[in-house]
Amino acid sequence: MTAFRVLLLLLLTDIYTTQKITEKPSLAGPELRGRITTSTFALNQPRCIFDTYTNTTDEIWLVVVLTSEKSKFVNPVPPKSLPAYQDFPLNSSYMTLNTARLNYPCLPDSTDITVLRVGSETSCMTDRSRPNCNGPLPVPGPYSVKFLAMDNSQPKAETEWLDDIMLKTAQQSNTIDPQPRRRSASMIVITTILSILLAILLVCFIATLIYVCLTPASSAQQRELSPEESGGSRRGGVKLTHYRYLRKQRDIQQGGPRGSDTL
Repeated sequence: MTAFRVLLLLLLTDIYTTQKITEKPSLAGPELRGRITTSTFALNQPRCIFDTYTNTTDEIWLVVVLTSEKSKFVNPVPPKSLPAYQDFPLNSSYMTLNTARLNYPCLPDSTDITVLRVGSETSCMTDRSRPNCNGPLPVPGPYSVKFLAMDNSQPKAETEWLDDIMLKTAQQSNTIDPQPRRRSASMIVITTILSILLAILLVCFIATLIYVCLTPASSAQQRELSPEESGGSRRGGVKLTHYRYLRKQRDIQQGGPRGSDTL
């Protein structure tokens, strides 16, 4: 039954002529944070790509398919036969993010969002009334995507495939080593040498600090004990003069000098 359906779709596709466009979808720029996550990726909107081949009311769809199964994808005819998200990845493809071409003007306003986040909806993951659900991508990939323009009865134009989009993968908790990494022998040697140098610098600093603090006190003590700076001879002269003065006063009180002052 499945083979018959594929054959029927191939025959119906040959009846219609789908315009091939050389443009490809493109991932959003690296300046966009989280442009690829574990379950989503961001594409630039297809602006000015289908204007020549479609009407403003024609719908632009995004086709998402596993890269390994890309060759098996057949454009749906009519659109109601499109592959549903709820059957993915058992069914290797689905179509989502449909909107009228008029929503992709060539010159967007400054407030317009210009990217498409593939895999951003979670509320419709199991809702079969929403076969075009933009649900989270269940496997890391790789994925291939293309834009497909359709009217109410047939495909009208399509871009080329953008291939090999890989999602990020989270590291399993049981593979994370909780122990700190061992240091290499060279790192240990470098750390030891730096520690020794630091200790030497610290000792030199302490020695310099002690020298600076103690040197002024020693010089001051030497200056106080110096006979020339301390004025020791001057103090001796003052003492001798005072002695002569006292003796002279004593002689005067006793009636005159007892003899010549030999001192």
